[in-house]
Amino acid sequence: MINFLRHTIIFLLTLTTFVARAEPVKLSTDTYNAEMGVAIIHVNWGRVWKCGKFENAQLEALNFTKTPIDSQDVTVLNLETPSKLNVANKYLAYAFVIQPGQYFLTGFDVKVAHSVTDVAHMNGGKESLIKDGVPLGGMFTVNPGEIVYIGHFGLECGAEPFLWRYFIEDQNDFGKYVEGFRKEFPFVKQVPVQYRIFSTKLFGNPSDLESKTVN
Repeated sequence: MINFLRHTIIFLLTLTTFVARAEPVKLSTDTYNAEMGVAIIHVNWGRVWKCGKFENAQLEALNFTKTPIDSQDVTVLNLETPSKLNVANKYLAYAFVIQPGQYFLTGFDVKVAHSVTDVAHMNGGKESLIKDGVPLGGMFTVNPGEIVYIGHFGLECGAEPFLWRYFIEDQNDFGKYVEGFRKEFPFVKQVPVQYRIFSTKLFGNPSDLESKTVN
């Protein structure tokens, strides 16, 4: 009996550890966990024509890593374009169940092309986005039990293509946005949705709303 209890306890501890280290998964009735967090992110993977000095450009990947980013059991939220050839020029919505904590931008990939045959990539990695522990690229935070709107990510076309974080600007528009989110995910309609956009000085402007909660 003692051995049975010992094995049961070890199994439960292992299961708890597994849950605590769970990788980000898409939100669903099966994956939702009130002790975890939910990050809502929109990304436009579409090809942008006449972007800066290039014929076209396309955002192909985004990576966010939970701090401490050098831990042995590091958690990474990886987002990649569903297609490198044909993607509609519109925002795709993502809702991920993630471990609560602070996440740094640790990577992005923008494909740029002067022509069909002259193609290159503009990449950002940890070595350029983080310096002395400071997230130069930006960061976001999700606390246990929270559902947080992080923002809309796409390209800004100036002298050259640039990763940019956009956001819902109006308080009423955000309220309507939350209504739509709850229609798609009614099983979390009782959970407040936080407006806490990805904080960055390099890849986006600050929001006048700064923070807001829709209960």
